Amino acid sequence: MVLATTEIEARPDGVALKFAGTETSVRVEDIAVIYQTGKIDHIPIDPAILSTLATLEVGIRKYEASGGRRFPYTICGGVSLALTLIPNRTTEDIDIVAREPIEEFLSRENLHWDYRVEFLDESALSLMGDWQARTSIAIGPTGLEFRLMHPLDTIMQKLLRWSDRDFAERDWPDIKAIVSALQPTEDTLKKLLTENPFRYTKGTGPMAIATDAIDANTRAFIAEFMPDTTYEKLAELAFANLAKKLGRAHLLPLATPNVDLRQKIKPVELE
Repeated sequence: MVLATTEIEARPDGVALKFAGTETSVRVEDIAVIYQTGKIDHIPIDPAILSTLATLEVGIRKYEASGGRRFPYTICGGVSLALTLIPNRTTEDIDIVAREPIEEFLSRENLHWDYRVEFLDESALSLMGDWQARTSIAIGPTGLEFRLMHPLDTIMQKLLRWSDRDFAERDWPDIKAIVSALQPTEDTLKKLLTENPFRYTKGTGPMAIATDAIDANTRAFIAEFMPDTTYEKLAELAFANLAKKLGRAHLLPLATPNVDLRQKIKPVELE
């Protein structure tokens, strides 16, 4: 059993754990470990988030002990907001960016989860910019190190949502809350939206649904928070930035020389 508490009071036969107006008494002989939860802006973090992360840490250590590779795990989505910017943010799951299908291993372990954990392959975020360089570090309840996605990159991730209903009901409120809290300049948002030009490409077949949704989400965001620019201008700038990077890396082909065909023609005298 995992309990979260914001106040611990010693009693003759144990301790009283207090959280959100509730009180739980625990006898000394029943205590293994007690963690006191941190608080952001005096609002306690959802204890189920902490207990789920603690369970995940157990699972990751088992995975590595069985021969699985060690790699960084990034907390993104709603929980990254709860741990960085919006501590009272509620959630139904915890989104983790991983490099290997660790969920297959965890499903075989006898672990208790208060929240569902959803694993995202890093390739699912390939349309974003350099988000990994902006992550911060979060030490989990039992000491494992996680990365936290920056709130502004969380916006960029949420703009990739395929479902218009989920975007309106789940993502848009978060986006507005992030912008309200951080007050990013339009130049900052422009930089984030032009780091990867392939955000603006159009897909075919099944991918057309995804790219059409990303197009609509991005246009809505620009209209709301970037009134001095347009979708088309940002797309043009993003591809121009890519061309500059390729040019500096000498990856663009050299321009072909001009040709004067008059120099290739030998005059013929007519009789």
